[in-house]
Order: sequence, then C-alpha cells, then structure tokens
Amino acid sequence: MTNFRFVSITLLSHKEKSARMETFHPKRTLICGLNHTGKSSLIRPLFETLGANPQGTLEKWDNDSISIVEFSIDNKIYFALHQRGIRALFDSRKNLLLASADYHEWVSFFNDLTGFNLIINNKKSVSIQADPSCFFLPFYINQDGSWQASWNTFYGLKRYKDPVTSILDYFCGIRPPEYYHIRSIRDQKQFLLDELRKDQRSLERTKERFGHSLPLAGPKVEPVNFEYEIEQLTKEVTDLNSKQEQIREKAIREKELVSNIQIQIKLATEALRVYNRDIAYVRNTDERLVCPTCGAEHSDPFIEFLFYAEDARVLRELILKLRDDLLEARLGYKETEDTIRELDEHYLKVSKILSARRGEMQFKQVVDSMGAESAFKAFDEEGKEIKNKIIALQYDIYNLDIELKKLSDKKRLSSIINDFRSHYALARQALDVPPIDISHIRLTSRPDLSGSGGPRSILAFYSAIWHVSYQNESVYKMPLVIDAPNQQGQDDINQSILINYLAKSLPDDAQVIVGIEKRVDATFDFVIELDEKYKVMKDTEYKKIKETTNPMLSVMQEALLYRDENTLFTRKD
Repeated sequence: MTNFRFVSITLLSHKEKSARMETFHPKRTLICGLNHTGKSSLIRPLFETLGANPQGTLEKWDNDSISIVEFSIDNKIYFALHQRGIRALFDSRKNLLLASADYHEWVSFFNDLTGFNLIINNKKSVSIQADPSCFFLPFYINQDGSWQASWNTFYGLKRYKDPVTSILDYFCGIRPPEYYHIRSIRDQKQFLLDELRKDQRSLERTKERFGHSLPLAGPKVEPVNFEYEIEQLTKEVTDLNSKQEQIREKAIREKELVSNIQIQIKLATEALRVYNRDIAYVRNTDERLVCPTCGAEHSDPFIEFLFYAEDARVLRELILKLRDDLLEARLGYKETEDTIRELDEHYLKVSKILSARRGEMQFKQVVDSMGAESAFKAFDEEGKEIKNKIIALQYDIYNLDIELKKLSDKKRLSSIINDFRSHYALARQALDVPPIDISHIRLTSRPDLSGSGGPRSILAFYSAIWHVSYQNESVYKMPLVIDAPNQQGQDDINQSILINYLAKSLPDDAQVIVGIEKRVDATFDFVIELDEKYKVMKDTEYKKIKETTNPMLSVMQEALLYRDENTLFTRKD
C-alpha cells in the first residue's frame, strides 16, 4: 500500500513582498482562523500545485504567487512548484525532475511518480489517464464544492464519463487497478462496435434506396458529363492551390511570432539571471558599496532600496505574461499547421483522381464505375468489410469480458460493501444523524440531507469511504483534508461533535488536516493559528523564504527556456 503525505506548504508573492511556510503533522493538524484569515489559502494550493483545481476562488489573492508543496511517497520526499499553470518537480535534494507548462505532460509524470494507473473513458468513450483531481477526489472535502449532494470538489471532472464510480471502486479496493484498464479498453471497443452497427444499418438502407432509383439495366453516360466532371475537379485543385498559398503565408507569420516571443522570454530571463547574480554578490560581499557617481559609501541594506528589485518583480511578471502569449501563439500555429495538412491530404486525393482520369483510365472503366452493377458490388464489398470488423470486435469483447470476470471477486466486493455500510451507520450515529436503512447503500450513494444534518451526513459518508480505503484491499493511504466542516449553521454542540469526530474517529494511521473557524477542546497534534484577515502571507517572512524559493524558480525557468530554444511545441493537445 502506497503511503502519500503532505509535509509542508510554502507560499510567496513577489508583488506583495510577503510569504509563508507551514509544516503539517504526520497525524492530526488543525488550521484555526476566522473567515478570510487564510484557511483555504493554505489548503487549496496543496491540490492546485499538484494539478487538481478545487472549486471556488480566493479573495484578494495574487494570481502570480508561487506555491511549493513538499510531499512524501513512502517516506521519499519531493517538492512541487507551481506558478500560473507552470509546474516543476524536484527530488529531496531539490534536483529538477520535470519542468513543464503542459498539463497533460504533468499528469503523465505525476501518475508515474505516484503509481496512479486508473484509466477512465472521456465523453467520447476514449480511454485517457485519470488526472490528480481523480487522485484526490475521495479524500478532500472542499468548503466550496463538497458539502452538498454532488461531487463538485474539483473543476474538470466533467471531461470524464461517469468517473466517480471508477474512482471510488479503485481506492476502496473493489477491484485491482488492472481491471479498470481492461474495462476502459472493453468500453472503447464496444463504442466502436456500436458505431459499426450503425454504419451497417445505414449502408443497408442506402443500398435499398439506390436499388429503387437506379435499375441494373445499365447506366446512360454522355461524354460531356465526363468532361464536366474533369472540369470541376480541375477547378477544385486550383482553389486548393490558392488556399494553400494563403494558409502557408499565415503559418510563416505565426511561426515568426512564436520565435519573437521566445526571444523576448530569453532576454527577460537573462536580465533576471543577471539581477540574481548581482544581488547575490552585493549581499555576500564584505566590501562597502560605493556610488560610481558621487563616491558615497553605503551599507549593505542599501540594495533593498534600489528600484532594481522592483524591476526584477516586473521582469518575473513579464516572463509569465510572455509565456501565456507564447502558448497562445503556438496553439494558433499548430491549428494552422493542421489546416495545411488537411489541405495537403485533400489536394493529393483530388489530384490523384484527376490524374487517373486524364491518364491511363479507359472510358469503359469510367462507365463501369458509374454503373448500377458496380455500385451494388461496392455496397457488398463495404458491407462485407464492416461485417468482418464487427466479428473481430465481438471476439475481442468476449475475451475482455472473460478477463474482467476473473478480476471481479464477488466475495471481496460483498465484504467491502458490508464494511462500508457498517462504518457509515456507526459514523451517522456518532455524528448524531438520524439512522436510515443502509441495506441498499452503495459507495456512490452520496447523501442528500437538508438542514444542519446535511454536512454531518456528508462527513459520515466520507468517513466510511476513508475507513474502507485504509483496509488491506486498497492501494493507497491518502491524507484526509477537511476544509470548514462548520457548514449550514451547526450549533456549538454539533460543531463540537464534528471536530471531536475528526480528531478521534478517523483511521489511526491517517494524516488528517482540518480547517475550522474557532478553536475547540478537541486534541490535535499540531495547530496553525491564523489571525489577520486577507494576510495569510507575512511581510516579515518574505526575505528568508524568497532566498530559498528563488533558486528553484530560476532552475524551472532555465529548463523551460532550454526547451523553448530546442523545440517549437512543448504542449500536447
């Protein structure tokens, strides 16, 4: 069983010149503060940095701020850095493992690192990797999207087709991970089979209608019709040539734009590199700082008053803006390149037809190709090809169903569901929620109870999932994060019940992080106090944290600059 833990969170804003770093206890951590003091500002970046975007927004938040999450996988430490959609991963010695502005690349790397191999079908029944939002979904209760009857914890889940069932089954150990990979392949083949059957029915209807409109007595062909067809094909080739020229000119302009933005990023990064080198020299030198104009000597703190530091902040923001522009330009250029390829394919196809009809093709072959007999022959050949594909897919699906059946253990399923129901009933009782008939409750039976009992029933539901996921059949031990459980007007008695339950009744070996408004008597291993509204980051911590964060940021920027210089595209669509 893989053990995943949050170790610390670091936040830094160059714009506001403020920062904060907090460490989480391996067991129970309580984050305590009134509204707007920053509980969610410490919790949300844990997931956003790792690629899962929680619902909701943070008020008065610097969107250019930097977040670094220190986490462990089976006690092996890693650091993830995030700024405006750009992410980097470092090992325990802060050696760079990956730097990318490509979300799909990040998802693939993160899944390899954590061993998360869940495959889910998207809306088009295409099998794709589950992303970090799926990885954290069952274990994070977000105050903006998780305390209601639907799964709205993270943005982006709608890209998948029924993801919740697969996610809960995966983490609760209903079936082994390979089951979901095979099932996604099976579903994809079933989708193709359904499409082929539609094509088969359509072909039969077309063949029937064609038989009524064109008898087999033979076609009536006039040479002028053949000449007119060639004339139309010639005109189409001419139009395609014209479109190709226009689109190629557009491609040249867009490629030049990409190149220009890359040069601007390189220049800005180089200027920032010079600044970092100069600032390091001035801070570390023992010599007095002498003004080259007036000869006056200044003490070391003089550098803090230079406008140069502000210029560096502007440079950092400029680099981020240029990267956004670069991404947009690259996407535009890629679309133009795709259009060029489509035009080329169309051009070659039409040219081939035109060349064949102008060259060696005999008039009798043209007549035969237009005749009803040839048409019916074509219908039969296509029908035979579709039928062969259907048979092959049916055979594949049959074999995949056998594999899925082998991986489905009914006894284990029954044991896990019964365990879930038992924990759910006990949790409802402990949280003072009215008892219900649990005999038909499933893992996906998320409660929908109104009033103050709603949040407690939701917590009981999550708690049952967490207890089951920490059993031997599951594959991960995940941190359990609960943001603002005091929802929908909990009175002091019910709030105390909630917090005490979180402190004492969750799995003993689970890491638990809770954000609440008021301090309670429940015992937590570590408490983080927040006391200033809209000021979770502190001015006093900026200088120290900046010195440890900037080297990682510079390494990430250098790696991205190298990729920019050596490849045209770093984003996969």
